[in-house]
Amino acid sequence: MDIAKDLVQDAFEVLWNKIEEVQAEKAKQFLFTVVYRKGIDLFRREKNEVEISEVHLEVRSGGNFEAAYSDKELLKKAIAVLPETQRQLILLRDLEGYDYKEIEKITGLNESQVKVYLFRARKMLKETITKIEAL
Repeated sequence: MDIAKDLVQDAFEVLWNKIEEVQAEKAKQFLFTVVYRKGIDLFRREKNEVEISEVHLEVRSGGNFEAAYSDKELLKKAIAVLPETQRQLILLRDLEGYDYKEIEKITGLNESQVKVYLFRARKMLKETITKIEAL
């Protein structure tokens, strides 16, 4: 019940911010659309939400890929080291489950940039985790 109230409140906030753009006779339809989209986003986030401890990364060790770590703190430290854009992309793609097109809309990057930045972020995560583990 609280989630529904929050969605409705958010919808009215969006309407308030776009009051100049929305025609009065279409306000009700606008509100329903905003609530629907925010509800879908929330559902996707919760459905795809993964505890960081459940995420497994493969770490290069002795030239072989081995089963990796589920250590939550280790992963948090490694993600914290990433540049802001890469951190945002890792969270959106790997933890929240957004697809490339959705990430493209959220970040304003094109699909190629998203893929390149994700590749670099994952590579940096592997290197960082390897360094942290070596300590």
